[in-house]
Amino acid sequence: MRQPHLLQVVGACLFLLAATPLAWASAKTHAKPPSRVLTSCYMCHSTHGDDPRFGYIPRLAHQSETYITEQLKAFRDGSRSDPPGEMYMWPVSQALTNRDIDLVADWYASQPPPPPQKAGRLASYGSLIFHNGLLKQDVPACMSCHGPAAEGAGIYPRLAGQNIEYLLEQLRFFKSGVRHDKNADIMHMIAIHLTDHQMRAVADYLTSL
Repeated sequence: MRQPHLLQVVGACLFLLAATPLAWASAKTHAKPPSRVLTSCYMCHSTHGDDPRFGYIPRLAHQSETYITEQLKAFRDGSRSDPPGEMYMWPVSQALTNRDIDLVADWYASQPPPPPQKAGRLASYGSLIFHNGLLKQDVPACMSCHGPAAEGAGIYPRLAGQNIEYLLEQLRFFKSGVRHDKNADIMHMIAIHLTDHQMRAVADYLTSL
């Protein structure tokens, strides 16, 4: 099957960003987290999803509600796979009902954005890649799908303030083809053209937002 050209991918991303309202724009303020967060999710992601201590675990605060919902369902049915996901999220997600998933996603989406972390030494270079891409390497601007401030929308995740170790690990998974999910083919087409140095630069920039 013929893969779409990167320009087609970027065009589709821009359309979706324009057509899809930010998931947290209508997020509700909650007085109390749902029971699944308090009994399960908090152990790795923290109650408010903003804990930077576990670098290989994603910060979920202010993440797109749509993205969290889709990923939890993908873990549950096995359509998202990568080594940490299979080891940890597959077993956890089996116990989640659709209602549980909706409540967890709504909770984390409604939390304030996680505070930025210290910018790495390659952050300036990472900003150039994120906003402009690397045309000679067939790498589109990351902002085409993830938004100019890496805020994400809909199925495209928020990357601003994300843990650097998690960002790097996932980019390497995409590049190697280890990660499989709805967006894996798109990300693989991009990541294969990035060096590890360039992936580190993008991660250094994103974690500082």
